[in-house]
Amino acid sequence: MNSNKKFLIASGGTGGHIFPAIVYGRELEKNGSKVEWLCGSRELEKEIYNSAGINPFRLAISGSPLGTRSISKIFSRSFALIKSFFQAKKFIESFKPDEIFLFGGYVSFAPLLIAKLKKIPVTLHEQNAVAGKVTRFASKFNLAKIITGWPSCEGINNFSYVGIPVREPVRIKREEALKILGLEIKADSKIIGIAGGSLGSGPLNEILLKTAGLCKGKNFEFIFLSHERKNLENAHFIPPQWDMNPFYSICDVIVCRAGGSTLAEILKWKIPAISIPWPGAADNHQVKNAQEFIKLSKNSRIFYENDTPENLLKKLIDIIN
Repeated sequence: MNSNKKFLIASGGTGGHIFPAIVYGRELEKNGSKVEWLCGSRELEKEIYNSAGINPFRLAISGSPLGTRSISKIFSRSFALIKSFFQAKKFIESFKPDEIFLFGGYVSFAPLLIAKLKKIPVTLHEQNAVAGKVTRFASKFNLAKIITGWPSCEGINNFSYVGIPVREPVRIKREEALKILGLEIKADSKIIGIAGGSLGSGPLNEILLKTAGLCKGKNFEFIFLSHERKNLENAHFIPPQWDMNPFYSICDVIVCRAGGSTLAEILKWKIPAISIPWPGAADNHQVKNAQEFIKLSKNSRIFYENDTPENLLKKLIDIIN
C-alpha cells in the first residue's frame, strides 16, 4: 500500500456494515495512510464508531427511501438523501481522497455518485450473499470495483471474492472471560451463546428461551447478548458487547442471525454455529448468507423461525456431540 494515500471510508446502518469498515480502515492506518469516515445519522452508528475511538462525519440520512412503505418516511428520507449528497460533496472536496471505499447500504449512495463525478477511484464491498440496492446500481452502471464477502453474490455478475474483514480473535481463558462478563456459572458447562446482532432480536431470544427451558437439569447454559434483563435457571442475559473476545471465548456453540459480518467473525473463531436467518431481511439475503456459511463452516447448521424449539435443541445436541 502507498502510505502517502488518503482514503475515505463510508459505512453506516448497522454493525454488519460498520465493523468490517473499521477493521479495514485500521489496517490502512497501520500502513501510514490517512483515513476519514462517513456515516449516517443513526445514534447506533455513532455509538459503534465512538466505541472504536472514531469520530465520523455524519450525513443527514438515516435510512433508504426505498426501505419503507410509509409515505411520510419516503419523503423525509428522500429529502435527507438530497441533503446528504451536498454534505458528502463538500466533505469530499475538502478532504480530497485518493480513493473511496464503500461498505454498502444507503450511506454509500451519495459518495458513490460523487466519486463518479469527481473521477475518484471507488471500491464497494458487499458483505451479503445477495447484493444490496446500492451494489446492484453500482454494478449495473459500472460505477465501482465490487468485492464480496462470500464466493457467490446474487444480483451481480462482475465481482471479486475477498471475504469480510473481521476483528482478529483474542482468546481468553474461560474462567477469566466469565469473570469479565460477570457470569457466575460452572466453567465446565456447555455454553450456548446467543447473538442477535447490533439491533438485537426479540423473536430469536423467545425461541432460545423456550429451548433453554427444555434443558433444565442438564449441563447447558444459554448466554444472551441482549438489552433484555431476564435471568432463569440456565439462561443469562448480558449487555451487547463491543469487545466480543470474552463472549466468543466462552462459547461451545453460537446461535445467531445470519448477518454477513457476524458469520464471518464466527468463521474466524472456528466456533460451530446455528444461524437463524431474519425473515425480514431485504431480498431474503440472510438465508443466502446462512447457506454460504455452512459451506465454509464445519459442524454448523441452519434453523428457521417457524420450526420448533424441540428441533432446535436436537440441532444443538447434534453439534455438541
